[in-house]
Amino acid sequence: MELDFQTSFPDFSSYEEEYQRLLGKTLHHLGLSDDVIVSVSLVDNEFIHKMNRDYRHIDHPTDVISFAFLDGEGNPLEMLRNPIRSVCLGDIYISVEKAAQQANDYGHPLKRELQFLFVHGLLHLLGYDHMSSEEEKMMFALQDKILKKGVTVMEKEKLIEKAKEATKLSYSPYSKFKVGAAVECKDGSVFLGANIENSSYPLCMCAERNALYNAYMHGYKKEDLIAFALIGDTDEPISPCGACRQVISELYPSNKPIYMANLKGMVKETNSIELLPFAFSPEDLK
Repeated sequence: MELDFQTSFPDFSSYEEEYQRLLGKTLHHLGLSDDVIVSVSLVDNEFIHKMNRDYRHIDHPTDVISFAFLDGEGNPLEMLRNPIRSVCLGDIYISVEKAAQQANDYGHPLKRELQFLFVHGLLHLLGYDHMSSEEEKMMFALQDKILKKGVTVMEKEKLIEKAKEATKLSYSPYSKFKVGAAVECKDGSVFLGANIENSSYPLCMCAERNALYNAYMHGYKKEDLIAFALIGDTDEPISPCGACRQVISELYPSNKPIYMANLKGMVKETNSIELLPFAFSPEDLK
């Protein structure tokens, strides 16, 4: 499986790994050989506008364009079920600017939109289309299945290591007590938080709340969060303060794991209900 990845946006270079994962996931879901070559480029509106104008006679930018190399050469799905050689599927071009606009319009994270557009473009390379309402229904249902399938929690140790990395960002000149937190989302994104202190002590902010607020500020919601880790230099696994427990109870799912750890390697797994069994909730305001 070969993915030729290009981008004119340095901040988006990490999508090479993400698209490699989605390529393998799509092929596996469809029961196809992974002996394929796919090219994907993250471009701007000006570039994709020119591609549309030159090759599709469309005089405006679109979110994604696919150029299938197998058009007219048979059914790509059949070719990939019994391949006799590597199959070059084609090129996908995605406008980051258009994706950002649509993510804002739809109210979901940019990463979710860029994942969707890649899978959408890839399915076009595999012969799927949405010219009719029936085709559209089938293709979009398949996209949703692929994007939702196999949502797994990052290994506990790796998430705790992310939280440990966050302690390096701690601003704690008064207590000298560094705490880190990491929250993982369904799409694999991880958001970090560290404790930030202030000479006016009540204004200090804990790592746990900063991590959750970080995720929410990037467009993620309670239902998107799947794992939470926190770590500090304590004798026993670190435990959130009362204020953090209250925030966690409202912003983090009660059925998802919370890993409390220390630098000695001790870990205790819990959940928000165990942390605060009688939490004040929005229902109490009615």
